[in-house]
Amino acid sequence: MTTASPYTGWNHRRPVVQHMAPDQKIWMISDLHLGDGTPSDAFFGKDAHLVALLQRIQAEGSQLVIVGDAIDFHQAWTLRRILAAHPDLFRALADLAAADRVTYVIGNHDDELAIYETILRFKVCDELWIGDDIRVVHGWQFDPVLRSQVGVSYAWGTTIHHVVERLLGTWIRVPLGEFYTASNRFAFWMGHKVWWLWRNARRLLGRDPAPVDARIDYWTWGNLGDSMGMFRPTMAALDEGPHRVLVCGHSHMPGIVARGDRTYVNTGTWTFASSHVVTLENGTFTCSDWVSGRRFGDELYRTLLEGTIWDTNFERWWQENYLGWFRFREGEERRGRPRAWELWIRDAQRPAGPWG
Repeated sequence: MTTASPYTGWNHRRPVVQHMAPDQKIWMISDLHLGDGTPSDAFFGKDAHLVALLQRIQAEGSQLVIVGDAIDFHQAWTLRRILAAHPDLFRALADLAAADRVTYVIGNHDDELAIYETILRFKVCDELWIGDDIRVVHGWQFDPVLRSQVGVSYAWGTTIHHVVERLLGTWIRVPLGEFYTASNRFAFWMGHKVWWLWRNARRLLGRDPAPVDARIDYWTWGNLGDSMGMFRPTMAALDEGPHRVLVCGHSHMPGIVARGDRTYVNTGTWTFASSHVVTLENGTFTCSDWVSGRRFGDELYRTLLEGTIWDTNFERWWQENYLGWFRFREGEERRGRPRAWELWIRDAQRPAGPWG
């Protein structure tokens, strides 16, 4: 069943709410960020693994819910490049959709909906309700910065970010310790200089520097574990809404967090070395990594539940972490330890290519 949504979509289309019966097995994934198959495609060539998941869903007769951001148009630039890079995967998705088993919840990267609605024939919506008390949205709605930027300004900024990564052949991402590259270290250093100049210019002009501090603190907290700054707004929505369970993607942080008689579920991501899946069966949610088999509860959220990271603002983080000469404590302490995405490349789980 499809109904009109009381929530405003960012893409100027009439918001749509889909409804799904809970008496069936439901698989959920999100944030695949499929790109053009080049080294800057953060999906990391896990096509065969995802196709295997889709084939299992098909064999089971289960349902698949994709909670947004399946395709990264800003990275790939054209749909033709994306389809050419992942032909088997899109064929498997189309086959599953032909059996009426794919529902797509729109994310903030989903500028072009035609591929989902017209080509792949997904059931596309802004919001999904499973039964009467499980609400599924992508999660950009709870992002304190991005929710006011989705659309043209966000698209341009994201495209520029991908172009810079492509030209430099490296990653500019958070957390810094996981992406401790020369370009990322320089970007963090430049962020400090821009923040200092911007806030002091506002002071000289008699303007409040608080908006500048709020923006840089959002970035700092993301680096410390509150990805996309959405944890506290999501918890508030969990408490206030008519739902018992709130399911989101967006933050790329998989997990299941209980809060009294309510539950927050995050579907994680398929970028870099991750391949997260959530299942709902017989009223029970499970969250795991499809390739490694690792199970997730609330362990990635414990520092957020404790509330300690918000005691650290950007200035304090800088004082504690910057060691001079573009060196940062959280990166230097990890030296010699391979990062998750490097292990993925080293262990040849990505098909041979420029990363190999």
